[in-house]
Amino acid sequence: MKPKLLGTLRRRGPVNVFLVALAATIFSVALAASGLAQIKMEIVGPGSRQFQIAISALKDLGADPNHAISDDFVWVLRRDLTLSSFFKIISPEAYIEDPQQSGYKLGEFNFDDWSSINAEFLVKGAVYQDQGKLALEVYLYDVVQRRQALGKRYLGSRDKVAEMARRFADAILEVTTGQRGPFDSKIALVSTGGGRFKEIFTMSVDGRDIYRVTNNNTINLFPSFGRDPNELLYTSYKSGFPALYLVDLAHGREIEIRSRDGEIVDGALSPDGRTIAASIAQSGATNIYLLDRSGTILRTLTHTNSINVGPAFSADGQMIAFTSDRAGTPQIYLTSVNGGPVRRLTYRGDYNTTPAISPKGDRVAYQSRNGNKFDIYLISIKGGEPTRLTNDDASNQHPSWSPDGRYIVYSATRNGSSRLYLMLVETGKIVSALTEGNSYDSSPTWSWWLAQ
Repeated sequence: MKPKLLGTLRRRGPVNVFLVALAATIFSVALAASGLAQIKMEIVGPGSRQFQIAISALKDLGADPNHAISDDFVWVLRRDLTLSSFFKIISPEAYIEDPQQSGYKLGEFNFDDWSSINAEFLVKGAVYQDQGKLALEVYLYDVVQRRQALGKRYLGSRDKVAEMARRFADAILEVTTGQRGPFDSKIALVSTGGGRFKEIFTMSVDGRDIYRVTNNNTINLFPSFGRDPNELLYTSYKSGFPALYLVDLAHGREIEIRSRDGEIVDGALSPDGRTIAASIAQSGATNIYLLDRSGTILRTLTHTNSINVGPAFSADGQMIAFTSDRAGTPQIYLTSVNGGPVRRLTYRGDYNTTPAISPKGDRVAYQSRNGNKFDIYLISIKGGEPTRLTNDDASNQHPSWSPDGRYIVYSATRNGSSRLYLMLVETGKIVSALTEGNSYDSSPTWSWWLAQ
């Protein structure tokens, strides 16, 4: 089931009218693994060629009599591999063998049963108890070469089964493409989630494990992960004025970060989690500052009488992309966290905002206005001609990169309703909607991998 996040946005606070308009647009298990055996697959990119894969139910060895654990694992694995766009899942209706009667290890089943339905890859496994813990033993087989390509054994509790499936999906992508998949991660977003106010939520990429971070019936905006996926920074008006909040998702604790130097507009957590790049408004200008976790200013990163907002760190923490109207219209700029010179990145378009630097640090995704809507664009970190990724009737905003750099999650608004969508970067293909319902979902941000 996909998340159904529901509402409307209301904004409060004595913020400059132009700043409000600009800002609203800018920001509108334990594992024991066997070694990996590299498969020689001729892959140009996601979606260029989909490989046929069969995902068999897990064999019950005394721990899963009603097959609920198997159903959970298989559902998540099927969903994630479908979202990857590398694989086409063969319908279980075509399967010949009974997984509860057949074996799951090499030599215990007949490859002909799978080659006859045109499977190129096969997932088989079992569920059992091991010293009081739930154990899942799962394998990826290369049906064409009739060999084992991957084997994993996961130990944990019942509530970790979906997480095990995501890690196995990532491992399948790593062994078949040479690059780890992005599914053992989470997405934070702003949503009305069943009420009238904007709240912060997190969820898995496959749409499960929805967790409500805030529940204060006010305005909560701009979630930002560092490298630690259990730390989330966001802006909130719950104290009556804008402030940053740094929440420990694992323990439910948070600290408030205020500014004595002006009104906080937004912030971004550095990859190492030690510093924060924050936009602070005072005396008609908004500049970006580097703060420590207490809110003390360590360095001023911009020095203008204009508006500088939307800071985003590079993966190595050494560079910041941001939006500034210093040239007359909002454009994307780059600067060093050490306070070096500022470089303008975008020149095409008269309203470019919400930059996100790719994990490799070679490209920047951002939104650019086209008429009365926005589209997602890509540009080299060195500058040059941008590439347009979206070209439909929706207003497409707030791009955020997957940790592997192959995908972008973004929000798209149609008929007054906003959803999150997953896109393949290299092709611009929209893979799937990630949220549904009567909600307004926006400002997604993708975490790093949960298992570092």
